[in-house]
Amino acid sequence: MKEIILWPAYIDLKRTKNEGRKVPKEIAIQNPKLKEIASKIKKMGLEYSVENKKSYPKESWEICGYIKVKVDESTSKLQFLKEICINMK
Repeated sequence: MKEIILWPAYIDLKRTKNEGRKVPKEIAIQNPKLKEIASKIKKMGLEYSVENKKSYPKESWEICGYIKVKVDESTSKLQFLKEICINMK
């Protein structure tokens, strides 16, 4: 198993690629919340931990938190992010 860090910015529809969005706009989520993302990860049956008091490096003034998720070694970060987005739609 490997750990993937998931910042809400990675799947946020309002962000550009330069601002940190990693998924295509077509599947990105409008204003994703840490709690909602964690809920979907839990439903997927994956082990995770939430770090609430962390700020996204590109926006160090805004505390948004992130989620550490344990995924299979063969799962890429982008593949996992897309899966989360599809599950949240």
